[in-house]
Amino acid sequence: MRTPKVREVKEALRSLFSRPYTIRYPYEPVVPPERFRGKPKFFEDKCIACGACAQVCPARAIDVQNVVSDGTGRRKLTVHQDHCIYCGQCQRYCTTSEGIKLTNDFETGTYDRTQSISTVEKELVICRECGEVIATVDQIRWVAEKLGPKAFGNMGLALMLSRDLGLASDVSRAPGRAMERGDNVSLLCPRCRREVILYEQWGP
Repeated sequence: MRTPKVREVKEALRSLFSRPYTIRYPYEPVVPPERFRGKPKFFEDKCIACGACAQVCPARAIDVQNVVSDGTGRRKLTVHQDHCIYCGQCQRYCTTSEGIKLTNDFETGTYDRTQSISTVEKELVICRECGEVIATVDQIRWVAEKLGPKAFGNMGLALMLSRDLGLASDVSRAPGRAMERGDNVSLLCPRCRREVILYEQWGP
């Protein structure tokens, strides 16, 4: 029988009188490191619901749902934390850089899967002609704030800023009324805005 090496005996004695390398979780709380990738979470004040996080999510853990009724609508973003692979792409490519972040929360065990989600809802801007979704109100405001005074060069951004200041209101075209030049001063999708511009230049 071979006798143990002196180095091995030394390591054994050292570990006998030193603290263990393991932690006492779940009996004691654990503080993850600062850059730990935990469960993703939406921050409503910073999120503009543009949907960029859902487009770059490789696990398809983020759903985007638009609900439109009677000319108004809301967009709901849902991140399913039990489907997430914690790659951090949603946080990296977030338009505002603060709308969705990976938290330090790593406990995903639950009997109710509805507790493993994070959601955010935002108001939608609907085209006054065809009813198509343009973007969320917060997204348009965010773009306008980034552009500053240059935002008034775009009719949609200028109208949104004027509405926030209480200086204008968007009125949809009455049924049966022909398209007019004044319809350009309205929240329109790109396709309907092209039609208004063509009508203005070439007539009916």
